[in-house]
Amino acid sequence: PLTFSENQMIPLDDYVNNNDINESEFLYISYRCIGLYGMMYSLMESAPQDGAGDVAKSLGDAQIQSIAIAEGLYNMLTPEKDRDFEDNLRRSVLPMADNYQKEANKSWTNSGSYFNDYIQSDANICRMMIENFNKGMGKK
Repeated sequence: PLTFSENQMIPLDDYVNNNDINESEFLYISYRCIGLYGMMYSLMESAPQDGAGDVAKSLGDAQIQSIAIAEGLYNMLTPEKDRDFEDNLRRSVLPMADNYQKEANKSWTNSGSYFNDYIQSDANICRMMIENFNKGMGKK
C-alpha cells in the first residue's frame, strides 16, 4: 500500500504550516493543486451520481485557475530566456497527479470513498489558495 513517505507528498496543510511561503513554495502548492484537481475531475467526470457533472465542472474551473496562478508565479521565478511553462508543468504535475490517484485508489479500497481526509484537506488548502489569490493576497 502507498504511504505518504513513499509518495513524498506531505499534506498541504503541514507544508503550509511548516514553511515560509514565498513564490517558489506557492508555485509548488499550485502545481499540487493542479494535479489534485485533475485527478478529482477525472473521477467526477464519469461518476454516475446526480450532480457529479456540476462538481466536475467546478473542479475543471479550479484547475484552470490554478494553472493561471502557476503560470504567473513560474514567469516571475524563471528568466524569460529559460521559460518553458508547459514542459515544466507537465514534468512537475504528472507525478503529483499520479500520487493523488494512487491515494484515491487506496482510499476507495479501504473505505469505499475516493476522497479521504488527506485528499479533502489538500482540496481545502487549494480552495483557500485560489480564494486568497483572487482577493489579491497572492500578488506582491
